[in-house]
Amino acid sequence: MREAIGGTWIFQIVIGFILLFTAFICLAVNRSKAFAVKDQIIQVIQSYNGINVNESYDESKIDAFYDIVDYIKSTAYRNTGVKPADEKVGDETAPYYCFNRNGKPDDNHATFCIAPISVRDDGCNVSMDCSELPSMYYYKVVVFYQLDIPVFHDLFNFKITGDTKTMYGEVRS
Repeated sequence: MREAIGGTWIFQIVIGFILLFTAFICLAVNRSKAFAVKDQIIQVIQSYNGINVNESYDESKIDAFYDIVDYIKSTAYRNTGVKPADEKVGDETAPYYCFNRNGKPDDNHATFCIAPISVRDDGCNVSMDCSELPSMYYYKVVVFYQLDIPVFHDLFNFKITGDTKTMYGEVRS
């Protein structure tokens, strides 16, 4: 009888380690997909030198927004999250514009969020004329991933942020 009870405890410990290992693998795979999507979104925005976040998704119009949504639809990335708080840069706030997998604005089940941020030249003071300097901006991109265990589903929601390089001209938002 003693061996039967001991065998049950070992069996439960093995099952616990299998669940723990499965959770770790699920988290690693979801995080890897999220980083790949974030990097692709940043690359598309930089290749088009910006994105108009106020524009709606249109399949007939080939632009940065179309390329991003097309890429997300072609991958197995289905993670969503809630719109993050507005980005505070100096004295200004930059709002996030969030979109779902189909390119529609969605703050509660967002697949990705983009915040256009203007770069102010803090080196200019009152005695200097900085009107000849070009306008500069960058975009902050947020994507989401979850700890998705097959039986329990979404336990924790995490976000990954990334920035584009500094671009010159007017912000297209």
